[in-house]
Amino acid sequence: MTSLKDIMKKRILDDMIRSVQPANRWKIIVVDPKSIKILNNACRMHDILEENVTLVEDITRKRQPYPGKEAIYFISPNETCIQRLIDDFPAQPPPGKEAKKGETAGPRMYAVGHIFFTSALSDALFNKIKASPAIGYIKTLKEMNVDFLAYESQVFTFDQPNSALPLYSPIREGSRHNEISQIAKKIASTLATLGEYPYIRYYASPTSTVPAIPLYVAQAVKSELDELARQDTDFPPASSPYKRSVLIITDRTLDMISPIVHEFTYQAMMNDLLVLKDGKYIYKPDPGDLPSAAEADALQTKNVSASLDENDPIWMLIRHWHYADAVEYIRTTFNKFLTENRAASSAMEREGGGAEPSGGIESLKHMKETLSSLPQFQEMKGKDLATGETSKGRAIKFTQTMIDMVPALDSPTVTSTDKLRLLMLYIIAQNGIEDDERRRLLGYAKLSLEESQAITNLSYWGVRMGKEKGEKDAKGKYAYHVHGKKRTKGEDGEAFDLSRWTPVLKSVLEDQISNQLDTTLFPWLTEPAPDSPRSAPTHIKAPAAGGVLSSKATGLWAPDPNFPTSLRTTRASWAPKRRAAGDEKAKNSSSDANAGGGHAASGEPASSQSDIRKNGPRVIVFTLGGVTFSELRTVYAVRGAFQRDVLLGSTHVTAPLQWIDFLKQMGKVDVTTADEQREAGSPAAPSPGAVTAGAQDSLKRSETTGSLKKEEKGLRGMFGKKKKNKENET
Repeated sequence: MTSLKDIMKKRILDDMIRSVQPANRWKIIVVDPKSIKILNNACRMHDILEENVTLVEDITRKRQPYPGKEAIYFISPNETCIQRLIDDFPAQPPPGKEAKKGETAGPRMYAVGHIFFTSALSDALFNKIKASPAIGYIKTLKEMNVDFLAYESQVFTFDQPNSALPLYSPIREGSRHNEISQIAKKIASTLATLGEYPYIRYYASPTSTVPAIPLYVAQAVKSELDELARQDTDFPPASSPYKRSVLIITDRTLDMISPIVHEFTYQAMMNDLLVLKDGKYIYKPDPGDLPSAAEADALQTKNVSASLDENDPIWMLIRHWHYADAVEYIRTTFNKFLTENRAASSAMEREGGGAEPSGGIESLKHMKETLSSLPQFQEMKGKDLATGETSKGRAIKFTQTMIDMVPALDSPTVTSTDKLRLLMLYIIAQNGIEDDERRRLLGYAKLSLEESQAITNLSYWGVRMGKEKGEKDAKGKYAYHVHGKKRTKGEDGEAFDLSRWTPVLKSVLEDQISNQLDTTLFPWLTEPAPDSPRSAPTHIKAPAAGGVLSSKATGLWAPDPNFPTSLRTTRASWAPKRRAAGDEKAKNSSSDANAGGGHAASGEPASSQSDIRKNGPRVIVFTLGGVTFSELRTVYAVRGAFQRDVLLGSTHVTAPLQWIDFLKQMGKVDVTTADEQREAGSPAAPSPGAVTAGAQDSLKRSETTGSLKKEEKGLRGMFGKKKKNKENET
């Protein structure tokens, strides 16, 4: 099946750049700060330059006029970009006449303009263009519906890390209606590009302080899609051979553990421990790793960039493996390369002074051994808290766990961020703790006031701070300690002990595919007819959690480039005729690559995996508030296990440190969201009709104390009073 990245690339190249063919061949592309991200995400620069593009310019900056060349404007439909567009084509006085006094008639920037908007253009801005002199020079005007980033082959985002502030922070709730409308427009834009008009269901959170947010977004998305269907007779596509898809709109309140817990798979660890920007790791090389002193001096002040994306086949293979396995694979593969390539081995000998590879490879070996041998006390406790049981499958005792936590909280070698994450896990796992208990633990951790406030801000997401006797988790079978019970314990040895946590999203996807998703927690907004199966029968048995099916069992072959994609063009044509796939064979790879989301194959025809959508409706999950790398991995695992097409979307992808920083911001008044800056000057979009100010539940904050002195009682004595009180109550 064609990936999101391939769909976006085809959309940009075929429906925009290649559709403009000037008489003199050459053309210019004009972008804005937002659309350039979409362009760079979809295509590489050489792909664009090969299409007779001589220049890519920013519309917000001063540019040199090229009145003899045609320009492609790929811009956002906001007030700022529209005004810049109009300014590029000022009114020209008639031949032989000068401009009237007070009028400025500068030269045109380009001969004509071909305008492609990232998303739908409002009527007000359209009328503004029509009334301007620029209308006489506009040759093309088109809405592309590509207002999203294809983060991975099965994942899309809107690059809006702060969009949850107006949705869930009471301080910013004045912007809530507009934020819901903007997110809904982007979701509708994405679905239009995919050619999807899905059934919609949403997460009715029983714990969130603002439980109706997914419902409001779902209603707004439905309204946008209905309006698009009224305006465009080609939407939805009538000739699609596939069942109507299902869109599930949820939010971060579904699973508050996944953004905090340490994930030991390679991709997640890279983003947890390193600072990555747009999938790139930027670092300064160690002078000891360079072959000569001259090179070391030359590169001392230069940064080196390493890309970790889907263009790297090794990354695609190992990104969802356990870190120890990934490091071992890299080391073994590199040693094999040196054995089979004498020239490379000789070069290593000259540089390292011996036949054995030194430096980086030995460091990898050391890292693997260290990771395998560390007791990982706080990590193991974190997994115990998340799953509600020990690595041996026994239910944990929270009183003992608390006592075991204190040395880690009191240790000067444990970072404040790790202490913060451990405390958050403890509070979430117990569905709240007593105020006295929380104050004592904060006293041991010695967190700053800002860090303590981050814990309190969890309450904005429905996390209970206080403990109420006898209260049960209202999430039912999707509660943290319940949803993962289907897995087989202890199958993967030590690696499994540190990788026991399974995101709640996995249970949701599996239940949706098997028609068992709880209709109380996930009601339908638009429900299929009784005689319209919501999901095709699952004829492939899913593996136990943590397990991986072989490539023959999953049938997850490499994508077929000839298979038709769902793509909206000037005249929508989502289902073109199928072309013969020929005798193409996919490259061989291990079955682990299938589970890891790599486009692996094992000799089957490419068309075999193109039929994956025939197994049942495509499932699209959109999460408000961000998704984690463990949830990205889950999508590929479910896709490979059930042979069903699954897409995951969100406002952004978040790493643990970014999530912690975001929680610290939630109570601050002076934070401005990135989307508001990008949308500056745009007319406010109409709010969804279902959203009313009175419907918003008020938020309550629990008070915490940042630092308290330890009492001189023993650790067990510290909780003795609490135990006696409980005995007296009984």
